[in-house]
Amino acid sequence: MGRERLIRKLLEARREIEPGQDVTIGLFRPEDALGVALAYYEIYGDAFPLEHVYDPGDIIRRNATDDQYTLVARTPGGEVVGLSGLFRSAPNPDLYEAGQLMVLKSYRKRNIPARFSEEALDNLPRRLRIPVIFGEAVCNHLPPQSLLYAHGLAFTGFEAECMPSPTTAREGDVPRNLSLILMFKIFENATRETHTPRAYRAFCQGVYAELALPRVESPSEEPTGRTAADQFHLQGAGLLRLTVTRLGKDFGEAVSAAEAKAGDPGVVQIFLNLGDAAASWAVDVLRDRGYFLGGLLPYWFGSDGLLMQKVRLEPDWAAILVCDPKGAAMRDLIREDYERATCRKHGIA
Repeated sequence: MGRERLIRKLLEARREIEPGQDVTIGLFRPEDALGVALAYYEIYGDAFPLEHVYDPGDIIRRNATDDQYTLVARTPGGEVVGLSGLFRSAPNPDLYEAGQLMVLKSYRKRNIPARFSEEALDNLPRRLRIPVIFGEAVCNHLPPQSLLYAHGLAFTGFEAECMPSPTTAREGDVPRNLSLILMFKIFENATRETHTPRAYRAFCQGVYAELALPRVESPSEEPTGRTAADQFHLQGAGLLRLTVTRLGKDFGEAVSAAEAKAGDPGVVQIFLNLGDAAASWAVDVLRDRGYFLGGLLPYWFGSDGLLMQKVRLEPDWAAILVCDPKGAAMRDLIREDYERATCRKHGIA
């Protein structure tokens, strides 16, 4: 339908919701769709990077499958004052992202985020027998990641300045994207074969120990054949994600094409499959091209994933807030790897 037309229809349907009403939380019903779209508009205006959140019909379609489970906070009259949920966003259909947590401003002092978190991060995955969930928490303020951490999600990675900020920069400031902390929670452990790269073996083993993940280390091999990969380009953020399901001899060409599409000053994220015996080889290729560690992604492909990333501008490290010393240590380790990548790029030993 197009973003402008969707927003226009939402504005026509917009109504004031009386504050102070009792609220119940339950799974999405089709009659909630307009309220969900309006909630996105109230929180993000027309700037949310994915257009479908403004389309009630698309919201109904997505919640009619196993791809998405939206939780809704409703008044007695059925008005939507908040939402959260689980949805598929990784190659592995058994892995769900916990996110979309938002509450209308007039209802933010009603303990709704804590109620949502208990349902989305504990109760709902157990009822649905979901083995693994993860979250991407913003780093510009602490409550979102604090809620994830309080419900047992562990720090596994850090995505540098990959999400558009909903706030406008002050005059004279350079607009900067938000960074995200990656956090995972395991409900059902399963043994996996992995090919952890030498450069990050200690980091991966630390995450495996933190999450009690049984892993069998296998030897690396050189790639054969052609690379199989999918691109996701979020133009508003200048973000290009390349998800590599199979590594081939032409991997360098696939990376060059992704970098060209991202443009300048784009952010490129490469998701590698650690179930692929050539993963360690691919990490060496990326490190030579100025990439640095993003994090470990348990069960991302069924087997684990490793995120590598490249940015054109140095991240604003001072703006990256982390709620716990474990997360801060991980951020600092990734910063060290960024500095290693920057030195290599400029030929400094």
